[in-house]
Amino acid sequence: MAEKRMPIMEYNPMEETILAAAFEVVDRETLNGTRMRLIAEEAGVVQSNLHYYFKTKRDLLLALLRYIQKNFSEKRETVLNQHSNTLADKLAGFFEQKKQIIEEEPQYDRTQFDYWCMGRVDPEINEEFYQSYEIWRKHIAETIRLYDPAVEAETAALLAHIMVSMMMGESLQVLNSKLTVDLDLYASLCCDMLMEYLHTAPSTVQA
Repeated sequence: MAEKRMPIMEYNPMEETILAAAFEVVDRETLNGTRMRLIAEEAGVVQSNLHYYFKTKRDLLLALLRYIQKNFSEKRETVLNQHSNTLADKLAGFFEQKKQIIEEEPQYDRTQFDYWCMGRVDPEINEEFYQSYEIWRKHIAETIRLYDPAVEAETAALLAHIMVSMMMGESLQVLNSKLTVDLDLYASLCCDMLMEYLHTAPSTVQA
């Protein structure tokens, strides 16, 4: 079974500049506090240039969510490629990326939580947010079945949901407090539980 990849979005240099600036502003000001003027200032462009590429703030925020997902997926590929071709090591790679985000680039998860809140009142944002997580879940599920073809698709999808819950639950708790957590130990315990389930659950094996 070939491992699928999400389509790669390409941005021209000005779009990259604007979206990177928007990411900085959103992390600093939150989605609701973000203004096009602030993004223009951060990007070092006049506001009319901003509107040439993104007609409204909402258009820009939707594009930013896709931009964040693209970066997140690319970073994940880089980390996974550094892990050996075994299921246990690939699962560890997913947790390794989450550790890197929590410790080095927490703005990714802070902004994701902000988008979740906005999605509660904006159906289009909610759908875009859902799709971004669906890409992540599918990547995990496909990785499980790639390295252990005996695992049923339904089981792999469930384990992907569980893994995302483990990772985002970890991030929420760590970023929300001064909680000191051994992230390596956390990842190791999570992977051990997942592998133990895969080795013992009869439902993971196709008839």
